[in-house]
Amino acid sequence: MADSSSQARIILEDGTEFEGESFGHESSCAGEVVAYIGQAGLPQLLTDPAMRGVVLVLSQPVAGASGIPNDSDDALGLSESLESGEIQVAGLAVADYCGDSTRSDGNRGLSKWLKRHQIPAVSGIDTRALIRRLASRGTMRGKILSSVGRDVSFSSASQANQPAHVSVKRSVAYGSGPRKILLVDAGARNSVIRRLVTPETTVLRVPCAHDYGKEQFDGIVIAGSPGDPTSCDRTAAILGAAFERKKPVFAVGQGAVILGMAAGASPYRMSMGHRGPGIPCVDLETGRCWITAQNHGYGIRDDSLPAGWYPTFLNNADNTIEGFASEKGLFSGVLFQPEGSPGPRDTAWLYDRFLSAVVSGGTHA
Repeated sequence: MADSSSQARIILEDGTEFEGESFGHESSCAGEVVAYIGQAGLPQLLTDPAMRGVVLVLSQPVAGASGIPNDSDDALGLSESLESGEIQVAGLAVADYCGDSTRSDGNRGLSKWLKRHQIPAVSGIDTRALIRRLASRGTMRGKILSSVGRDVSFSSASQANQPAHVSVKRSVAYGSGPRKILLVDAGARNSVIRRLVTPETTVLRVPCAHDYGKEQFDGIVIAGSPGDPTSCDRTAAILGAAFERKKPVFAVGQGAVILGMAAGASPYRMSMGHRGPGIPCVDLETGRCWITAQNHGYGIRDDSLPAGWYPTFLNNADNTIEGFASEKGLFSGVLFQPEGSPGPRDTAWLYDRFLSAVVSGGTHA
C-alpha cells in the first residue's frame, strides 16, 4: 500500500489504462514501457543507465520492502550500491508498495527516494495484465499521469534515452596499472568499471563518440546503451576502424549490438526485449547453460553476422543470439551482463578471459 492516497494511472499508447495510487513524485512522465521479469535489486536496477527514460514495470509482487541503502563511494570514487549517479528510469509501476513507515534498518524508503529525484511512480495496478499486454502487443510507449500533475505527450518518450545522455562528457581514469583499457561509455555501469580495474590495468572511460583512432591502448570495452543503439553509428564506425589494430575487444549489454554494427551485422528491435536476472543462455563452445542477468531491447540478426564472425551464446528460451565473436575470440560481445548487479555473476569469467588477453598482449591464456 502506498503512503500517499493521491491517484495515478498508467496509459499505454494503444489506449489501455491501469488505475492505481501514486507513491512517487506528484508529476507525470512518458517513456517506453518495459517489463523486468524476476526479483529485482531496485537500487542497481533503477540506476542502470540502460534504463534511461523508460517507464519500468516490475513483475515482482511487492516493491520497497528492502529500502534503498544509504550510499557511499568505494576506493575508485564509484557508488557502492548504485550503478550510476542518478535514477535513470522516467517512472515506475508496481503491483504493491511496501511503505516507508516500515523502515527500521537505517535504509532510505523507496518512496522518499523517488520523490527526492522527482520520479513518478504508481502502485496497486494489475502488473500481470499489463505485462501480458506488452507481451502480446510488443513494447510500446506509455505515460504515468498523476492526479495533480500535468499531462504529457507520448512523443516526449524518446527525448532523453539515447546513449549520449548517459555517457561521460570527458575522459575519466580509474586505476594505475600498466595496461590501458579504453571503456567506451555508451551507458557503462559502475560494476563494469570495478570489474575491469586490476593491479595490471588502468581503465580510461571515454565518451561514446570519442575518436581513439590515434591513441595507444591495450584493449577496448564497450558497455551499456539505453534506447536505440543504432543511433551510435559514429561509435560503431570508430570501433570498426580499431579492429585493424588486433587489440582485444569486449562488449557487454547493448554495447554488443554496437560491436555487431561495427562488424557489419544487422541490429533489430525485439518485441519485448530481455530484461531479468534469471535468463538462461547456452555456451555453444561447451554446451553448458548459464543463468544470466539481462537488460536489452535490441539484438543482432543471426543470419547477418559477416564472414569470420560466429555465435557463442544462444538464448535457451527463444534461440536468439546472446553472444558472438571473431578472430578466435579476440573480438567478442555478449548481450547479457556478466557482472550481474542485480543478478547472477556466473559468467564473470568472461571478464577474466578478456583481461587475460589484455595482459598477454592480445592472446588468450
